[in-house]
Amino acid sequence: MDVYQLRAGDQTPTQIHDLNPSQFSPLGLFWTIQLPDDSVEIQLGKGSATLQGSDVPVFDYGTLVNALFGPPPSPLPTGTVSFTVVWSGVGQRVNIRNTDPTYGGFAGEFIRNTAQMEWTATVGDYRFTSDPLATSSSAFAEIGHERNGSFYPLG
Repeated sequence: MDVYQLRAGDQTPTQIHDLNPSQFSPLGLFWTIQLPDDSVEIQLGKGSATLQGSDVPVFDYGTLVNALFGPPPSPLPTGTVSFTVVWSGVGQRVNIRNTDPTYGGFAGEFIRNTAQMEWTATVGDYRFTSDPLATSSSAFAEIGHERNGSFYPLG
């Protein structure tokens, strides 16, 4: 999650927080963490799913450039985020099979629908809160089941 501030007299917002749940090195994963199994509820046939996280630990890199290329602030500030994302409806069912060995190697069944989200983040003395879930909307949302990597052999 990125937080920007528009300062008096400026036309361009300045990034003041870049919150990420993982450190890139040495894990090799970025913006990726494991949540408990009960954090997700899904009824794919109905096009509905819910993802919730509560007090998920995050690191504040300050800016996206620091997060991607470093160096991060030292010591790296920490915080927490909590969120709820709800997908609903069945707008369109899409089946994709891509066997291109360079750019593909996946297959999936997806449902295009709508999503809503609410979140809070706390870093130090600062707390950021979105508007309530019911007030949010999406231009595009999709849930589904994908197979790739060793779960989708090309041969």
